[in-house]
Amino acid sequence: MVKHIVMWKLDASYSETEKKELVKEFESKLLQLEGKISVLKSIAVHFNSPQASDKNFDILLDTSFSTMDDLETYRVHPEHQKVVKWVGELKLENRACVDYEN
Repeated sequence: MVKHIVMWKLDASYSETEKKELVKEFESKLLQLEGKISVLKSIAVHFNSPQASDKNFDILLDTSFSTMDDLETYRVHPEHQKVVKWVGELKLENRACVDYEN
């Protein structure tokens, strides 16, 4: 099993209201990938708690695949690329990713 974890930190210039809307949109766009990309075994989206430090990342994507080749298939899939393009248009402070075999 391969895990692909991605975290995003939204830019501080977004208001709290804007961040809440973006978080909902992130979740919607990411979860819509389920069932559209056959190699995607599981997908979950999590958010930093309002009680947690605002220095934490805002959004976490947790996905799993059978193999690293499947992860690459996902990475270049047109449906995934639509989300990548949308994310690329946002103001982000940071992005972090880790891929590991479990």
